Amino acid sequence: MNRSFDEILDECVNRINRGERIEDCLDSYPEHSEELQPLLSTMLDTQGAYKFTPSSEAKWAARQRFNAAREQLERRREAKPPLLPRIFGRSPAWAAVTAVLLIFLISYFGIRPLLSPGAPGLQPSATGNFAFLISDEVNAIGDFGNLSVSISSISLRLSGESGRWIKLDPEVQEVDLTLLQGDRAQEIWRGDVPEGNYTKVFIQVSSVSGILKETGASVDVKLPGDKLHISKPFEVTSSSVTNFVYDLTVVAAGSTQSGIKYILKPQVGQSGADQRFELIKGKGADGRGQDRGPKLPRVTPSAPSFGIHIPDAPKIQESGVVSSAMAN
Repeated sequence: MNRSFDEILDECVNRINRGERIEDCLDSYPEHSEELQPLLSTMLDTQGAYKFTPSSEAKWAARQRFNAAREQLERRREAKPPLLPRIFGRSPAWAAVTAVLLIFLISYFGIRPLLSPGAPGLQPSATGNFAFLISDEVNAIGDFGNLSVSISSISLRLSGESGRWIKLDPEVQEVDLTLLQGDRAQEIWRGDVPEGNYTKVFIQVSSVSGILKETGASVDVKLPGDKLHISKPFEVTSSSVTNFVYDLTVVAAGSTQSGIKYILKPQVGQSGADQRFELIKGKGADGRGQDRGPKLPRVTPSAPSFGIHIPDAPKIQESGVVSSAMAN
């Protein structure tokens, strides 16, 4: 009696689960080897790929994407008949292979954003446990009437064994550093990130454009690289909002035939979750002014101060590096 392909596939799946090799099944059914081999290989690959314990950050990110996908599916359910009943309406063998593939895809795409630098980042929200701000330490910023920096992404590195990168998509992608001198800072992302200790921060700068104050001429501003990085440990918890100020500075690095050469680089001493800042909301509607918020310390868990006031330490400028100011 001729057996159907589905019955043969069922038998091979059971044999491999009992410990036999794929080659044994292919030798038993050489006439179906071309069809059996990719299905059975995929089954083994997905089983091997799923034998791991995902980290808490991976599970958190996957759960967030799962909830968003579920809401989207519910909205589209009425417009399009569901696909899964049609898939699982087939033979048990096809249903088993399809289920394994779905588990693999959900796991892969749930964790991939944490592994791939090109994957979409976490989206901002009005509330959250983390805020990211940009500021400018005064060096050569006085030469500029406008210095616009475009930031395409932010990456935070978790400490510990996982060492995973958490990517953020900034809500505000362009800032004018001439408005953010000294303690002034502009928030470009706010939302929820996994709790824990972080060790490094990267910002991806897509472009920098400067206009000199005296001449109104455009000037090139160089970067040490398209990714600017700071090693500055900080902690994020659910009990408070951690505000991280990323400080940039533009310095004059000598003269050329076309004029002064400028370089934009990060300032480690003025960056971190321990900096005080004056919140600036960017340019006003006329493109000239700026809205100022209150002057705020970084909101992080700390021991009681018992009424002791520590004054701000003076800023010392030397070779483009400025020491950090103590927060209240």
